[in-house]
This record gives sequence, C-alpha cells and structure tokens, in this order.
Amino acid sequence: MSLRPRRLLGLALLAWLACFQVLRTMGTWTPFAFIGVGLAALGVYSRAVPRASLRPSLASCSLGVLGGAGMVLLTHVIYGWVVALAPAVGVATQQLLQRLDLGGFPAASRATLICVIASCEEILFRGLLPQGSAPPVAGLRRPQPRELSRVAIFTAAYALTTAPLQSSLLMLCALVCGSVWALMRVATGSLVVPILAHAIWDLGVLLIWPLPAGPTG
Repeated sequence: MSLRPRRLLGLALLAWLACFQVLRTMGTWTPFAFIGVGLAALGVYSRAVPRASLRPSLASCSLGVLGGAGMVLLTHVIYGWVVALAPAVGVATQQLLQRLDLGGFPAASRATLICVIASCEEILFRGLLPQGSAPPVAGLRRPQPRELSRVAIFTAAYALTTAPLQSSLLMLCALVCGSVWALMRVATGSLVVPILAHAIWDLGVLLIWPLPAGPTG
C-alpha cells in the first residue's frame, strides 16, 4: 500500500474517533456525514481508492442487495437465539440503539444520513484495502492468506474507532460486520457490493425492522 492511502486511512481513523466522541457527548451523527464525504471524495479524487471499484454492474448490485438482506435476516435470527439464552443482551442492545438513535430527523433524512455514512465508511475502510492478483473464478476471488491478514488489521482498526462510546457490543458488531464487508470487497473487487450491503443492513436493523427488546418466539 502506497504512502498516500496509508495517510488517508490514518486521517479516517482519527476522524472517526473524533466523530464518535462527538456522538457520545453531543448525540449527533452529523459530523460523520460532513467529514466522511470530504475524506471519501479526497480518496476517490487522489485515486487512493480505485475508481473502477465504484462502477456499478448488475452483478455487483445484485450481490450487494442480497448480501445486505441476508445480513438483516441473519442478524434477527442470531439475535433471537442469543436473547433467549441471555436476556441481558436484549437490554444492552436496546440501550445501544437508543444511543445510536438519529432522533430529530424525519424518516427520509435519517435514511439518507445512514446511507451516506455507510457509503463513506466503505470507501474509507474497505476501499483502501490492497487488492491481490489472484484471478477471479465465476466473478469471485478466493482471498489469499495475506489478504485475510489485511482484512483482520483493517477491521480491528475500524472497530477500535467506536471506543469512545465504551460499548463492547458495538465494537463486536463492527468487528463481525466489518469483516463481512471487507471480505465482500476482497472477493468481488467491487466497493458497490459492501456499500449496498452495509446501507441495507443499517437501514434494516435501525429503521425498517428494528431489533426487539426481547425474544420474539
């Protein structure tokens, strides 16, 4: 990875740490949108993020939509099992969702803000992942060991930016979901796939089909 992407990644990590601190103290997501758009635009303009990875296709859009919808469904299934065994997880989840609530915005504005922030996160934290040279098979590449190491490092750094909220649940979520989105990026070579999957998952669990306080069954 060249020096320029490393610098951009460092800026993004520091910016996200600062934004989460603002979220903790002031309860607003707005800085994520403004700073995220600026840094994402810088990444694309400087070519630190490959522009070709942002070109949509029928395959990438389909994979992104299906991946996001599958993540929403799987989240609800796993959450139901976990809460049935450990009800305290449900309480902790509701407390976290209250802290992450985009209150004060109309539904359309909340959805737009979610999509903007999700897109910026993918461009900054998955778009800067170096791409391997292994040829794709049926449009997909098998991640190589070195790429998996990079995925782990990038995802751990991404998850650590949530530290100001002091939520182990949020950090775990960032680790798991960040790993999935990073693997989507590596396997497809496209940022469209994780951008759509991330946005759909966020919209699903935060707005359209929120996680319940307790087991549903």
